[in-house]
Amino acid sequence: MPTCEKCGATNSESNKFCASCGAPLRVSPPPPPPLPHTEPTPRAAPLNDLIGRPAPSKPPVPVQARKSGSIVPTILGIAALLLGAVILFFLISWNQERRAEAEKTQAKLSAVDQSLELINRRLEQADRKTAALQSETQVMQEHMGLTEAELKRAQALAKQLQQEQSRNVNALTRQIAAKADTEKVDTLKQEAETKIAGVSNDVTQVREEVRSGQEELAKTKAELSRLGVVVNEQGTMIATNSTGLEELRRRGERDYLTFDVRKKQRATVAGISLELRKADVKKQYVDFKVYVDDRTMEQKQIYVNRPITFYAGRNRLLYEVVVNEVKKDQMVGYVSTPKVGATTASAK
Repeated sequence: MPTCEKCGATNSESNKFCASCGAPLRVSPPPPPPLPHTEPTPRAAPLNDLIGRPAPSKPPVPVQARKSGSIVPTILGIAALLLGAVILFFLISWNQERRAEAEKTQAKLSAVDQSLELINRRLEQADRKTAALQSETQVMQEHMGLTEAELKRAQALAKQLQQEQSRNVNALTRQIAAKADTEKVDTLKQEAETKIAGVSNDVTQVREEVRSGQEELAKTKAELSRLGVVVNEQGTMIATNSTGLEELRRRGERDYLTFDVRKKQRATVAGISLELRKADVKKQYVDFKVYVDDRTMEQKQIYVNRPITFYAGRNRLLYEVVVNEVKKDQMVGYVSTPKVGATTASAK
């Protein structure tokens, strides 16, 4: 039966590991059988015959038998080393974290100590100020000679005087109301009602006149719009077509001269010159220049039926330029001038 070389325990032949300590068991080879009786061996062969023959080799020992006894302790040692390294790593990490927390706590404690020291200094200053105020208050009370009882008596006296004054005012008011002349009050009331009625009638009449004027204005605007004349916010009448222009001429308030200017050409109308720079048919606006009294006025993005007004001439007369139609490289409209000194249109 095999015996454990490590602990000396005896195990059965079927066990490969010790039942007591778990160490691998070495199986000793069985004893060789007895040699049979043989005849005397012949003389050894000469040395020359043995040259070149391989020496007889011993039977190889099984690899498993050699390594089985050392592999388990090696594995256990490696596992122990790995476990120790892991434990050491965690211990180092935990120590570093604790050290960092201790440093943070120490910094917080230092800040708290500084804050407490500052608070203590402020409390000492407040105590000194409080003591000084108490001393001043005591001195003031002694100087004025007022006690708490005297202050209460003064407050009660002031309240009593206020109530008495209020009673006197109420009594005087009742006396004045009793002496009022009832007939005069009624007369004043009737006069006030008469005046109010008259004002109401005047207001009603004015409202009727305003409403009538608004209706008349609406009718006039509708009639002018039908004739091609619109009135802008400033109350200026603007002709939107030839019919509207004839209507304005018929009224005779101003002179109206038409123009038809092409791009990069200059037209002279009523003493001023117009030069078209750009015509946008899609958006219906133009850019043009106005030459008047040795001045040049540049007008940009002037939409259809939007009047441009300016003063010109020696008498500073009010001129008005209106573009009624925008075509490709062409604008059509009119110039409105006062009745004084109107001239006919000419083109360069």
